[in-house]
Amino acid sequence: MRLTRTFAVAGLLLATLSTANAERTLKLNGVQPPSHPASMTHEFFADRVETLTDGSLKIDVNHARALGDAVESVQSLRDGTLGFVTVSASNLSQIDKRMDMFSLPFLFKNADHYWNYLTSANADAFVEPLQKKGIRVLAFIDSGARNFFADTPIRSPDDIKGKKIRVMASPVQVKMIEAMGGTGVPIAWGDLYNALQTGVVDGAENNHPSVFTMKFFEVSDYYTLDEHARIPDMLLVSEDVYQSLSDEEKAAVDKAADEAEAYMRGAWAASSQMSLDQLRPLFSEIVEPEKQPFIDAVTTLLEEEGEALGVATEVNALLESGKNY
Repeated sequence: MRLTRTFAVAGLLLATLSTANAERTLKLNGVQPPSHPASMTHEFFADRVETLTDGSLKIDVNHARALGDAVESVQSLRDGTLGFVTVSASNLSQIDKRMDMFSLPFLFKNADHYWNYLTSANADAFVEPLQKKGIRVLAFIDSGARNFFADTPIRSPDDIKGKKIRVMASPVQVKMIEAMGGTGVPIAWGDLYNALQTGVVDGAENNHPSVFTMKFFEVSDYYTLDEHARIPDMLLVSEDVYQSLSDEEKAAVDKAADEAEAYMRGAWAASSQMSLDQLRPLFSEIVEPEKQPFIDAVTTLLEEEGEALGVATEVNALLESGKNY
């Protein structure tokens, strides 16, 4: 996943892939539709794995939750019935509560701060304990900044009071909405459009490409560019499946994942800007609020949750390093 293993991976790839191994196909499940940049990254990853293994290892890519939603896919990954999946770090909080650190609002100052951490040895060490729970993180997949969309304009935290806002199955996300005076309602991604349409929730939050590809502008009138969180997606492999691979196949998967991470960063930047441009005429209003009131509303939450999750040192270090951006 990181530069720290680049030389080891390159060395292994110099070895000739064993021709004795029978061709093997593993399944990858994605939650986004085919047009989403994450889905395009999955196709890129699969192509690179096949190329790097001379076709001995193939990946069958599935989009739009074809093999289950995020929570279901994580369980399938752990029991080895699914090879790969990309999910938000928030979806791993029920496996390892520390992963909810990524859901903390305004933890990262901007995109540069975010990627400086994700490409560091600290980030590698932070996610490594997931391997004992049957999950290996291969790469961080950019998912940009998250913003609110709702049936009424959200210009400050006061506009969230009394509102039901859809969030992922993340205790921190629920508490974030509570800190702003609303009610956080975990709803499966595939059910959100209908929940907005029928009034089960008043709003939700996500990034530009996801809002556009899922057509949430059809069931919400206002989009607020508050950038309250940057929660990475993670390309995951079943630890059982990974350990069943040959050394050469592991090296190929690792290298393909590194390349996919870089590919997604470029694809995301282009897609995010294009999606925002496309969204501007589709919402009744694009709100660009002052961020400080939102930051002030959750300041206590960062301190309390850092302690509760056992990640206070990491959180404090990130908040301190953010002052340099």
